[in-house]
Amino acid sequence: MSDAPIQATLSPAEWKLVQELRTLPDSPLKDRVHAVLGEFLFFIRNPKCQGVGIEGFPCGTPQSSCEDCHRIWNTLELISERAKQRPEGQGCC
Repeated sequence: MSDAPIQATLSPAEWKLVQELRTLPDSPLKDRVHAVLGEFLFFIRNPKCQGVGIEGFPCGTPQSSCEDCHRIWNTLELISERAKQRPEGQGCC
């Protein structure tokens, strides 16, 4: 990957995410966050599992189990609820 600057137009929400990522100190944790975000975004773009949805239609190709999908969505819901409970501008701990 090149270290050359990239010109891009970002929405305020996208820019906030980039700023948050840039403030993480260099560490194995930062590397893991980047990897997990990449994997998460792939999952969001490809939310396919082996099961059948409520409407009776297949969820897609068998790339992951329904249990995996539900666990991820439940985790996202928990994270969202925790974020709503913390005062603005404060971290988690």
